[in-house]
Amino acid sequence: MVETKGRKMRGLSIVSQEMVEQLSDSVFVVKGSANKVYRVFRYAPMTVGNKKIPEKWSCECWDYKARCRKAGVDCKHITASKVFETLHGRS
Repeated sequence: MVETKGRKMRGLSIVSQEMVEQLSDSVFVVKGSANKVYRVFRYAPMTVGNKKIPEKWSCECWDYKARCRKAGVDCKHITASKVFETLHGRS
């Protein structure tokens, strides 16, 4: 099982340190540990035929690619982007 509480806390810390920038409605840049920068993408919900596809988020970081995506949880960068968007509204 992938631990989520720590990721959420680190995501909140990233937002409080003002390390998130929203480039567009669907792209965020998040400064991570060791000053690495990661892009976070938000894909709007859509309908294909009769199938509804919900909103999805993804991140370039290793943690998301290796663990979070498979487990269906958010990495700290996605959490930070979601919180940032909530605080600042969608562009």
